[in-house]
Parts: sequence; structure tokens; C-alpha cells
Amino acid sequence: MLKPLELDSDHPYGPWSCRASDVWDVLRAAEQGDVSALREVLSRDGNLYRAEYWYTQPLELAAREGHAAAVQILLEAGADAGAIRVEGLELVTVARERGHEEVVRLLEVATAGAGARGKPGPVGDPAVHVAAGAGDTARVRALIEADPAAVNARDAAGGTPLHRAVAAAAPDVVVLLLERGADPHAVHAAGRGSERGYPPVDFQPIDLALWTGPFWNVRGDLEMARLLLGHGAEYDLTIAAALGDRPRVAELIGEGVVLAAASRPSGKRPLSTAVQFGHEDIVRELLAAGADPNWPEGSTAPRGVSLHAAARAGNRGLVELLLGHGADPNGWIDSSGSAAYAAATPAIRTLLLERGSVLDAYDLIWLDEDAAAVRLVEADPAAADRGCGGALAAACKLGKKDLVVRLLAAGARVPPIVTACRSYLWSDPETLRLLLESGMSPDVPDWHAATPLHDLCARDGRGRARPRRVECAELLLDWGADVSARDDAYRSTPLAWAARTDLPDMAELLLSRGASAEPNGGPPWSAPAAWAHARGSERVADLLRRAGARI
Repeated sequence: MLKPLELDSDHPYGPWSCRASDVWDVLRAAEQGDVSALREVLSRDGNLYRAEYWYTQPLELAAREGHAAAVQILLEAGADAGAIRVEGLELVTVARERGHEEVVRLLEVATAGAGARGKPGPVGDPAVHVAAGAGDTARVRALIEADPAAVNARDAAGGTPLHRAVAAAAPDVVVLLLERGADPHAVHAAGRGSERGYPPVDFQPIDLALWTGPFWNVRGDLEMARLLLGHGAEYDLTIAAALGDRPRVAELIGEGVVLAAASRPSGKRPLSTAVQFGHEDIVRELLAAGADPNWPEGSTAPRGVSLHAAARAGNRGLVELLLGHGADPNGWIDSSGSAAYAAATPAIRTLLLERGSVLDAYDLIWLDEDAAAVRLVEADPAAADRGCGGALAAACKLGKKDLVVRLLAAGARVPPIVTACRSYLWSDPETLRLLLESGMSPDVPDWHAATPLHDLCARDGRGRARPRRVECAELLLDWGADVSARDDAYRSTPLAWAARTDLPDMAELLLSRGASAEPNGGPPWSAPAAWAHARGSERVADLLRRAGARI
């Protein structure tokens, strides 16, 4: 069950208008299936159905726990039945694996009417998407002639062939698809990630012409954007700002466009767009009309993108202009740091620091300012805990073992609960030993009570196993890690996780160190054998069978 804890302000838990206490209340009510509490908290703020903490939304908690009434309330409030968990499973699969048939029914009914965003396709790339991404016009034509519905089909990431063709800068394929009925306003679903990275959730094809994905790196294919506009894509204020079309911007402002509501389905806004594409005249016009540089953008930028973009571009004039209009010097983009961190020049970084921006130890380590990071921690050991996983995780990620030693000597310690970027802490046996010797618990949990052994029996967001998992697991076990620990999300032991993720080497190690192959107190679906069967992990199933499990 969810433990009372203070929500971490260093990670998004949007929607950004919501209070942290309300976010926690809605998550807890969903997980406990407390219908009265759920209705009450949603009455405070109707957007809370899409609140999240570390990529976990209320609907996921309600679905995994089998609370059908809570699921129904959240779906009625607007929650996405087709949402994909971080590990790449649809919620309906999560519910089905746990035997929550009423929840399965509710999710299937809701997903069938998914609407404009659509539903991600099955695992694997459909042939039409592969051809579109390769710019193979003849192959795309043949495939959609054989199956006209393929023109708007979804791949596993949630995109259409048009999304794929636009991202591949294949104009001939784009024209063909549009002529055959492709929807220029199709919104990318929240599907699985891939070698292409995070899915660009809520991106229309024209967004992919202009930006690479949800972290707002500019792609800037203006010709592709104009091509899509010529075939019916909406020419809104944000797109006009990207193209530098000042007359169109002025026209829309004159027509009374509400700037606070002027954003793309993806969340992108006109002001930051004008900054990114270097149209200072439009930046000034939008600011004069009342645009706020701190308005949130998408799921990754709770305080907007404008200041970050100006600092990253090295445009001191725009940085000063935006600060003068109240831009938050400590605003940040998820996985991209603050404006001060992203600043292209020392002068801009100094300006931001003078205006109140703060670089924490985590930032300094990424900037190779290791001595400054150590000094911060010496002055205040708690400073080591700030940032995504903290200073120790950053040093481990970058392979700075000598810095790990210096941070530990300065007073840094692994906190009693680590939810942020934590896997780096046990990615190398030598560094892991240093952390254990400094007092780190071998069972340090995340907010779902998963331990390091659980993590080592998992795969990353792209389906890859941890490189030195067996060595690190052996070390943790030598230091007393609990081989029978159960997490909250899967109610499963590390051995069951190894079965769930098909890691026979980890299963073999855990069995040799006393892990039970039997259910051993958890729900039937959480047993190692049940996961091996559900996920088709035949090699792990064979190991469990030889260990005496009934399969």
C-alpha cells in the first residue's frame, strides 16, 4: 500500500495547476478504491484524474488493485483507458494478469471508443510504418491498396504511418498518405517507447516536423510543416510562431485568441516556439499581448520552455527580456535541467544565477564542476539528495568512482527511500560496495517498495537487461538483501520479477541463494511460476520446475 511521504518537487506530478497534497490524495484514493474520497478530491480539481507521480497515474493504481468502481469514476473523469505503463504494458493487460475481469471489461469498453488519439497497435512495427519510415513510396502505396484502413493504423508506439513519414522527412510518402485519407490531425497515442526514444504523446504530424519529441528539441522541418498545412493541418498561433508569420500571429491575436489556452494538443505554446525559432519580433508581440513565459508546456515543462530555450540558444537579450516578464529562473524541463544548467555561455549562466537560479550538486556534476558539488555537500549533506536520484546517482551514472568516494567523505548518503534515477547506484559492483560500506541498506526501496534486487531482475525502458546484474545481486545478497521481499506494484519477490522479465540467469542465482519457487504467501498471480506462464518465460519455467514448483 502507498506509504505517507512528502511528494518530491523535483519531479513532475502534473497537471501543473494541482497542489502536491491533492495529487497524493487522488493517488491514495485510487489505490485503496475509496470511492467517496476519490469523488471528493476530483471535486476539488477536475484535472486530477491525470495527475501523476513518477509516471504513475490514478487509473493505473485503481486498475492494478482491481477497484472497478474507482476505475469507472476515473474513466468518466477523462482518464485514458489506453494508457501504457512505463514497462510497456496496456492497463487492460495489467488488470487481466491479476484476474480483475470487471476492470478488464471497463477498460476494453473505454478503449474501443478511444477517439482521436487512437489506440497503440500490437508489439512490432507494421509493414506500412516500416515502409513509411524508409520513404518507400511504392511499398506504402501497395500496402494501403491492399488494406485501405492501414493508412491510419497505429504502431506499438501509438503513431500512424503519417507520423512515421513526417519524422523520416519523406515528403512523397506524406503526400501519398494524405491523398489516400491519412488524418493530418491524428494525435500520437501514449504507446510504448522504442529505439526512437519516448513516444511523442499527443503530437500531431506537424508537431513532429517541428520538434523531435516531448523534450522539445527543435527539428525545424519548415517545408514539411508547410506541406502539411497545404493538406489541411490547422494553422494555429503556435504554428504561425514557428514559421515566423507575424501577420498571421497579429491576425489571431486581433481575433481574440485566448493566449492562456493557445497551445497545441501536445502542450506546445506560441511564446516558446517563437523563442526557439528565433523570431524575436513575435516574442515581443506575444509578451505585449499578455503571454506568460511560465505557462506549462506538455508533460515535461511545468514552468514553460521559453527561458530554457533562450538560455540554451545563447540569446542573452531574450533571457533578459523573459526574466523581465517574470520568467522563473528555476524553471526546468524534465530530463533537461534548468535554464542555468542549459545555458550556452558562462555569462548567461552567471546572469541567471544572479537572478535567483540555483545549480544543485546534481547539476554541477553533469557540468563537470565536481569540486563545487563536493563543496555544496560538505556545507549541507542534504544537498546530495537533490536532482534526479541525487549527486551519488549522477556520479555513478558518469562512472566517476573517485567522485563517489569524495561525496561519501563529504557526508553524502543514499537516502532510506530512493524513487528517482536509482538503478545507477547498483550498476557497478565496485561502486555498489562503496555505498553499502557507507551504510546504504541492501533493501533500500522505491515508493512502490521495490528493492535493488527487484531492479536487477527488471529490464530498462527499451527492454534491455542490466549489464552486471548477477555480480551486483551477489554483492547485495552477501550484504543481507532480502530474497523474499515483495514490492507493492506486483506483490512479487525478485525471483518472480526474474520470471516476469525472462531473466534465467537471475532466477538461477536467486534459487541458489534460497529464493522460494512457490507462491509463499502472495496472491496466486504473483507467484514465480504464474509470471513465467503469463510472460512465456520458458527457460525460467524450466528452472522453477526443477526447483519443485508446480507448473
